Amino acid sequence: MAASNKSSRRKTSNSSAGRKKRRSKPRPWPPVSDDPLEKICFKKEPIPEGYVFVPKGDVYITRNCRVKTKESKQTVYAVYDKSSKWSLGLRVPSDIYETVSQSATETADSRANAVKVRDERDQAHSRQLLRTQFPLMPEDSLEKILDHAFLKGSGRVGRTAMKTDAKKANLAVEAYIRHNLTPYDALLNDGEGRTEARKAVWDTVRAIKATWERKSVESVDVVDLRSPTPPDLDMQSSDEDCLMS
Repeated sequence: MAASNKSSRRKTSNSSAGRKKRRSKPRPWPPVSDDPLEKICFKKEPIPEGYVFVPKGDVYITRNCRVKTKESKQTVYAVYDKSSKWSLGLRVPSDIYETVSQSATETADSRANAVKVRDERDQAHSRQLLRTQFPLMPEDSLEKILDHAFLKGSGRVGRTAMKTDAKKANLAVEAYIRHNLTPYDALLNDGEGRTEARKAVWDTVRAIKATWERKSVESVDVVDLRSPTPPDLDMQSSDEDCLMS
């Protein structure tokens, strides 16, 4: 039995090492494009005649410049800085850039309105998700979780596409409780390790979360479950905190 356990541990270790090695595989440099209509070039190389440089930043412009250039069977040049290896933008035919720029100006208001509608819809969905899963959660706690874990562009757990809605809500609420309704941050500030601090506050996190879910749990004395989050506490949690359970 002992030999079997050792063998299993070795396999797990080897498997983990293999996964780690694959994740750390360096990307080829210079970059390689398999698209015959897209080539890689560097900043200091001369711009082809009739082409202009389009810097990164406006997704609508760069995306449409790329698409329309290829539709016209012309080459798109992806521009990189050779020393920093950063992607800088594109080189595309000047007439295509002018057409796309004009379209961007003409459609700016309608695109902004569409984004606003989509953001409001996403926010309403997230609010309903939290309220359904945690019906007894104080309203101000719900709003703070929405503004933090589900904030657009934050890269936090509420915005990931890699987890189910229920899992995102669960992790976001756990992170909020951990940082705002337990001594977790104080333990970290006192030098406690992350894992140990999580274990120390887990019973409280679990109990508060279960109460907000309207589940029957043992009472918790460290916090009044009916009261909102104290105003002097905030949601300072890292992405790792939100993503870990």
